[in-house]
Amino acid sequence: MLSVVNCLALDKCTSRSLTLHERQMLLNLNTTSLPQSLPGTIPLYVGMPVILRLRNLSTDLGITNGSQGIVQKIFTSTCPLGLMYATCVYVEFPYSKVSLDGLPPTYFIITPVKWTFTTLLKQPQGETVKVRICRLQLPIQPAFAVTGHSAQGKTL
Repeated sequence: MLSVVNCLALDKCTSRSLTLHERQMLLNLNTTSLPQSLPGTIPLYVGMPVILRLRNLSTDLGITNGSQGIVQKIFTSTCPLGLMYATCVYVEFPYSKVSLDGLPPTYFIITPVKWTFTTLLKQPQGETVKVRICRLQLPIQPAFAVTGHSAQGKTL
């Protein structure tokens, strides 16, 4: 049986602590129109196909933006507000040349990357506050389907 792990982003305000309500609002924020954005939540499970986003981790080893891999292990931690986030994920990139000590061949460790953005948060009293957020999230996304552009150059 598959066990889905919702890997939440670790959001921190640069000027103050965030409440649980504010963290939940940020996690549900639609950031898809923002450049280089990272999602609030990534559902993952062991065996899930994923695509590496936004980063060329090692061009020599074939771990680049758009590389397809398979999740092999998920490591998580819990923030002080009780929300679970991913600290790293082992992803197997079957067509890569990677070989790291202590890991099977073609396995690579994916760790969260940082993305900073500014947004407005509505407070319980009704006022709106402008905040600068530093988000840590894994640079991967589910890969159950690919676009025509993404499939170009791949052996199908």
